[in-house]
Amino acid sequence: MGATSENRRIWVMTIRRFVELAWAGHGLTRYVSVAVVPLLVALTAPGLWWVPCAIGGVIGLIADHFAQRAFSRLSARLENLDDAALRNVFAGHTAVLAFITTAYVAPYALLAFAPGPGPLIGIMFSAGTLLICVSLHVMTSRMIFFTSPAIILALIANGYALGGGAHATFGAVLGAALAALLGGNAIVMARANAASFRALMGARLKAELAAEELERRVEERTAQLAIATRRAQAANRAKSMFLANMSHELRTPLNAVIGYSEIVQEDLESGDTERSAADLGRIRNAATHLLAMITEVLDFSRIEAGKIELQPSEFDLPALMAAAADDVRLVAGKNNTRLSVNVAPTVSRIHADQTRVRQCVLNLMSNAAKFTRDGDIWVDVRPCRISGEPGVAINVRDTGKGIAPDDLKRLFQPFVQVDNTTTRNHDGAGLGLVITRRLARAMGGDVLAESELGEGSTFTLYLRSTPEAARQAA
Repeated sequence: MGATSENRRIWVMTIRRFVELAWAGHGLTRYVSVAVVPLLVALTAPGLWWVPCAIGGVIGLIADHFAQRAFSRLSARLENLDDAALRNVFAGHTAVLAFITTAYVAPYALLAFAPGPGPLIGIMFSAGTLLICVSLHVMTSRMIFFTSPAIILALIANGYALGGGAHATFGAVLGAALAALLGGNAIVMARANAASFRALMGARLKAELAAEELERRVEERTAQLAIATRRAQAANRAKSMFLANMSHELRTPLNAVIGYSEIVQEDLESGDTERSAADLGRIRNAATHLLAMITEVLDFSRIEAGKIELQPSEFDLPALMAAAADDVRLVAGKNNTRLSVNVAPTVSRIHADQTRVRQCVLNLMSNAAKFTRDGDIWVDVRPCRISGEPGVAINVRDTGKGIAPDDLKRLFQPFVQVDNTTTRNHDGAGLGLVITRRLARAMGGDVLAESELGEGSTFTLYLRSTPEAARQAA
């Protein structure tokens, strides 16, 4: 037997198939033959020639019964045997099968000396036994050599006895030769059957392996489908929550616009316009806020559709950072938060889409100002390398409340917000960070986040700074 796993599986299948055939398929026929033939001998051959046949049959049946039980136990524990143990067990069981065959057939060799049709019964019984061996003893091409000697001996003895007559010597030799020829042909046929049986087991193994592979792939695809389904369901829930939040966010400024417009209209009708200027300012602020949210959603839609268009040009990054900081300081000041910007002396002009860079910087600064109270925001701009090409890193660090690790993992997912409820303290569509990362990557950079709950957050915007770097990123 081979040492490979595939060869071992063929052996396991072969032994189990033998168990099915030897007893479930041929056992009853064998038992009936062994029981009936001694009766025929007793009826046709004068004397006690039937006695050894009956004794051999009883011994063979007992051994056959125990062999069946042993093979059944072996079949149940084949998976636990290594190759060496499997070889040893098979050799032992082959010897048992040879003993059973000898017990069945050896007494019929004695019928060569019996009167009447004794030799004829002996040769017929031996030929039938040889036929069974040729059909069943095919687990290996050598197995027939162990189980057939007693049969061939009985064939030759009875063939020799049947060849007696006028030319007794010639006939006896001829009968023995024909019996030997029959045994030789049976051995050749058994070896051919063994080769065919082995090939059949190999084909069956390949079919089982193919079925196992198919089952594995089906399970794998099913698992992938389950994951995709869960992700789709999570995305759908996130979108539903996002739409619910957006409806809340949109209604708030709209209600302000409508409400203060009605107040201004009433003031104009009454002639009391003392507070109209302040109310118009509130209307403008609400409209500006509403426009910013709608612009954010439209930007995300364009990015998702792949229709975002970049217009790179060379511009003064320090000047852009100063202007963005001035815009954010008002929000930061309301929260009693200090904002400072530090630009490295080596950073001056870069080549990128100025509008989109300003949008990214404002998103990061505004977020820091929105979530930081009574604290500090530090913005540092320094040169860096992005995939070996020159670039800049814009680091926005705050002393806000920070972000939990689980929330940090889903921070840049579309339609997902850390506080995803309609009663959250901070307004906005919640797409700012997603848009910032998408825009940064479209320009050949990226946005990374670090945070610890209660210790503040750090967001770093990486941008390529030269036309060559931007072209290589594209």
